Amino acid sequence: MQTLTIADLAVILNRSPATIATEVSKAPHKLPPRLNLPGSRRVLWLQEDVEKWINQHRPENGQTSL
Repeated sequence: MQTLTIADLAVILNRSPATIATEVSKAPHKLPPRLNLPGSRRVLWLQEDVEKWINQHRPENGQTSL
C-alpha cells in the first residue's frame, strides 16, 4: 500500500503542489479521496485510490473535454 503526498499527487495530476494544497482546503471535490489517519494532520492519498479516481474521470472513447 503506497501513500502519496501533495508533491506526489501534483506530479501525477500535472498540477503545482500549491494548487493541490489549495484544492485540499477549498475544493476537495476536485481531488481523489484522501487517506485520513487518526491523530494525524498529514495530507495523504493511497496510490490505488488515485489510480481508480483517474480511471473514473478519464474521458470515454478518447474524447477530451474543452
